[in-house]
Amino acid sequence: MSESGDTARQQAWTAYWSSGRLHSCASSAGDNYTGAIAAFWRDLFGRIELPARVLDLATGNGPLPLLLSELHGAGVEVDAVDLATVAPAWYDRARHRSVRFHPGVRMEALPFADATFDCIVSQFGFEYGDVEAAVAECSRVARPVARIAFVMHHADSVLVRVGREELKHHARLLGEGGLIAAARGVVPWIAKVRAGEAVDAADAAHARARYNAAMQELGSAIANSSAPDLLLEVREAIHGMVTVGGEVQSMLGAIDAYASDLERARLRTAEMIAHAQDASQVERLAVLLAAARPGLVMECDELRQAEGVLAWSLVFWLPVSIV
Repeated sequence: MSESGDTARQQAWTAYWSSGRLHSCASSAGDNYTGAIAAFWRDLFGRIELPARVLDLATGNGPLPLLLSELHGAGVEVDAVDLATVAPAWYDRARHRSVRFHPGVRMEALPFADATFDCIVSQFGFEYGDVEAAVAECSRVARPVARIAFVMHHADSVLVRVGREELKHHARLLGEGGLIAAARGVVPWIAKVRAGEAVDAADAAHARARYNAAMQELGSAIANSSAPDLLLEVREAIHGMVTVGGEVQSMLGAIDAYASDLERARLRTAEMIAHAQDASQVERLAVLLAAARPGLVMECDELRQAEGVLAWSLVFWLPVSIV
């Protein structure tokens, strides 16, 4: 990724994590995947030998450090890194003394000594990095018998299917004929009418008709979408901005700020889809880790719920018999 692209990515994720979300899939399926994934981590963390030191890569707002803290307290020291600026709302330095967050850190260049960690984990994060460089760093900072465990986006998951649908929604909303543009066009006329100013009736009627048509088109898209949550959210938010009243520039500024948020959301969704892993990519990761740490065994599974496949789960470990 280019330097400018890396900066845009960092800004997009920093803005997202500042919202306080614990996971990276705030979409139509966002709240439905925690069961199977949480069960995977609880099982893995329940088998950690204490005391232990754990590294969480691409931590976001720290769901894995939070779970480790709840399960083991001070028995596990956690270092959590992320390229973005992260400051989880749940984190209290005095209460969570065994958890340390390291914002602005790339997993390809970790600020830790060799053979530091008993366990290295990542949830929906490792696949976003330079895999070869990240594998080399994982191998360097892992102790000889450390376990390495990842939950990674699956190319055929329900999350990715929803993401593809939502990319179409973003194109509809942000395009020239979309709701955002129609809202910007109608706001000045609404403000003038409320202020009692004279308006060109034909131009005002055209702007209003364009806005109403965009709303009707959006309603049709919602009715025909398998993942309409984004459209529903945007319809409510934009209509609220249009009808709330106020000074023109303030209203336009609010719409533009919201459009910027949507663009960052589009970038995050596009990234998720681009980095979702198929079986051959998972196998390549296994080969890279086996080359870096000879003797490693991989346990790979598809995490599923009623909705379908959610993610890959991968655990790499070294059998005691060959240590």
